[in-house]
Amino acid sequence: MTRNTTQRGGALLVAIVMIFMLSVMGVSVMRSSTLEKRMAVNAIQSSATFQAAESASNLALNDHDNLTIAHSAGLDNRVVLAIDEVNADIGLESRSTLEYVGRRAAEGFSLGEGSSNFESLLFIANGISAIDAARSQANVEQGAFRIVPGEP
Repeated sequence: MTRNTTQRGGALLVAIVMIFMLSVMGVSVMRSSTLEKRMAVNAIQSSATFQAAESASNLALNDHDNLTIAHSAGLDNRVVLAIDEVNADIGLESRSTLEYVGRRAAEGFSLGEGSSNFESLLFIANGISAIDAARSQANVEQGAFRIVPGEP
């Protein structure tokens, strides 16, 4: 048996360089996938807070009692409403404010004569929702009116 002594470890050097390059590529792929996951979670949380804020303002406007309370509070007085229907299992907190802002003639309802006139009571609802752990917050403002018989 004869042994060839002219080998100097070139294949070992090439293999080490290849392993190093594959490791760098693996680390960069892991970082980019982690970033993409964070971006997806952020988009989901932003969407959830927006939808909860919109739901809070809708719930405030769709309850007859809330409109009556806001009207009784007078002009430009905000009434803060607790919103229990919005899901809080992910740390989501929602609230809504409702404000009576005035009255005007109801378009399409008024005939311009006597007691047959109708008026619109104008309201603004503001729904606010937040996930504190994710520092995500949304604010939705909607306006609505309620048709009532006008004062003679």
